[in-house]
Amino acid sequence: MRLRRLLSGRSATARDVRAVATHPDLELVLDAPWYLARYPDVLNSPFGAREHFLASGIHEGRNPSPYVDLRFVAEALPQATRTGPAALRLLLESGLDRGLAPSPFVDLDWYGRQHRLAGATPRERFAHLVTAGSAAHADPSPWFDLAWYGDRHPEIHLGGLDPFAYFLAVGRWLQRFPHPLWDEARYIALNDYVRTAVSSGKYPSGFEHFCAVGWEEVAREAIALPVLVAGRADEYSEGRYLAANPGAARAVEAGEVRSGIEHLMTLGHRHIAEGQAVLKHPSPFSTVTVEVTGTPPSGDWLVLLNHFDVDGSLDAHVETALATYRAAGADVVLVTTGLNAASLDRARTQVTHVLTKSRNDDLRDFGGWHHALETLSPDLPGRYARIILTNDSVYFPVLPPEPFCAALRASAADVFAATDSVSGGRYHLQSYFLALSPRAVEVLRPELARRVVEQAESTKLTLIQRFEVGLSAYALEQGLTTEVFVGLASIPDLAAAISPPEPRPLSRLAATVLNTTHHLWATTLDRGLPFLKVELLRDNPVEVAIDGWEER
Repeated sequence: MRLRRLLSGRSATARDVRAVATHPDLELVLDAPWYLARYPDVLNSPFGAREHFLASGIHEGRNPSPYVDLRFVAEALPQATRTGPAALRLLLESGLDRGLAPSPFVDLDWYGRQHRLAGATPRERFAHLVTAGSAAHADPSPWFDLAWYGDRHPEIHLGGLDPFAYFLAVGRWLQRFPHPLWDEARYIALNDYVRTAVSSGKYPSGFEHFCAVGWEEVAREAIALPVLVAGRADEYSEGRYLAANPGAARAVEAGEVRSGIEHLMTLGHRHIAEGQAVLKHPSPFSTVTVEVTGTPPSGDWLVLLNHFDVDGSLDAHVETALATYRAAGADVVLVTTGLNAASLDRARTQVTHVLTKSRNDDLRDFGGWHHALETLSPDLPGRYARIILTNDSVYFPVLPPEPFCAALRASAADVFAATDSVSGGRYHLQSYFLALSPRAVEVLRPELARRVVEQAESTKLTLIQRFEVGLSAYALEQGLTTEVFVGLASIPDLAAAISPPEPRPLSRLAATVLNTTHHLWATTLDRGLPFLKVELLRDNPVEVAIDGWEER
């Protein structure tokens, strides 16, 4: 049976090679001079470029052109048929016609718009790119600025080299990337998913990940994009870029560009360098005013609950949480932004202080907790057994809270968390509920303050990395002890715990792409966790099965 499969595979590969060799557009995807220059060992063989590629190179993972990456094309094939010959046959027979990208670095749709080829087929656009476009050193996608690249590295022009071919053969391995905004190290560092994809070998670099799929995720604000603007590191935000640049927003609306990030990488970065545009408007850190409500303190825990509502309302689930914490023996400080009068009156009956921020700044929960820790009495940690950091992102309690509160009272850990998670291989305590001992407050408060100053303008993704993940790592480095009410380590079969269950065995490594409060919501409820994420029921962003949550 194995021999039959082996022979069948060889037969299929031979058919693919014959189909490629006889296809009339082979010369379109095979650049013989480039092939000989890229693989100089071929010069010592008795074959020309075409003969060597068909006889050997196509099987060895060699590419026929700078604009064709067979490994990348093969990703569109079923796993068992991902060979070089099959990939090139797919590209020649149907892929180019239906707009399949021949390389992560080639964007035929964008290229067609740039060169007034809107009425041309994808195959015709590709033909233009590899002929006229190549001769003119045209950018193959919006993520390249080859004119800048040639000026940035003079040896390209001095050697008479093609800048795109130089990048593929030399530049990317020397960490020389073809756009002035690109920051390879920080792109990988800020995005756990990217770091995992690069370290696993799926993408050779963060830049290749960005060109292939990352730009769409940046446009959706699903991953972070650090950029180098005027030599200074900053962070891109699609919403804030479009808000600061109405011309870019109009171009997106008119279909002239697909996204703000495309506009920035093609036109916007030049306008910024010339002082005609900005990456984003400043978003300063908020100030805070403090109101003592008159509700007397009486508890041995202090809850710092961060809240924001665009309408200035205090939703019912937040009022329920405030009352529950009070009943559990806690004093509550509400950190909020512009509550309306009716909501503020109701809050005053449940909390000892209302801290009102001047604006909903980029540091969100962590900024609010920082305000509370720095504004209230400096001897605060010594007056309470626990300082609890929480927010309005969860429904609490969705189950009787007494077992959870009893576990917290019995815990001797410096930091008690409701749940934990792993993000891109980095362990962290989830920040919607963290109960700190006086020692933990003493250790973490100055570090939180330091990070607030460093990162006053952040995207949500940076917050996760610098604060939720980063502060967990810092706590462990400082020797603080931790306890988790429902921890990943306590779930022996993660595959069965996912909703719906994953039919395949799931290693612990797979936890790098899990969100405990979403993927494992049913398991955490079954184990008595009295929290349920508002976002899970409202948006279900990771599209898990949530049927039956009411019964649980």
